[in-house]
Amino acid sequence: MNRKLITGLVVAAGVVFLGWVAASPFLAARALGDAAERGDAEALERLVDFPALRDSMKQEFNARFVEEMRSSSGDDPFAGLGTLLGPALISGAVDALVTPRAVALMVRTGEAPEARDAADPQAGADEPEPKRSLGYRDLNTFAINFQDADREDRAITLLMKRDGLFGWKLAAIDLPEKAAPAA
Repeated sequence: MNRKLITGLVVAAGVVFLGWVAASPFLAARALGDAAERGDAEALERLVDFPALRDSMKQEFNARFVEEMRSSSGDDPFAGLGTLLGPALISGAVDALVTPRAVALMVRTGEAPEARDAADPQAGADEPEPKRSLGYRDLNTFAINFQDADREDRAITLLMKRDGLFGWKLAAIDLPEKAAPAA
């Protein structure tokens, strides 16, 4: 009898533990959305890995910039100069653009940020909320997908990365194919 009780408690504790591990990114995504709605910069600081998010955005924008330069350069003698200077300009723009306010706007609207949006805290407030879908990409990556049929060119996927066993932080972004940096 004693052995059955101990086995039952161990199994119950294991189920609760696994349930908490599985539910933790959903709870973190909800906390991120709540912090964005309130404009709570302190909560966003805790829920976002800003250096990782900036690096992710720089990679996304630089890849798009290089692709755009390849497709439009032709015989332009200044294309090489643009290719050299572009990443530095993008880096500076992303560093200035990725702030708690801009992240809150991304989370609320599901759209890639633009420089004019980051300056206006009420930007996107009158637009309808996009559909959100949540799900694991892998054991340590959780995706918040925004789907907006009217604005497919600006929809984004926010990627939360595991931070410890139960913690999650927004650490990366996937932009749609048509998106272009607007600095």
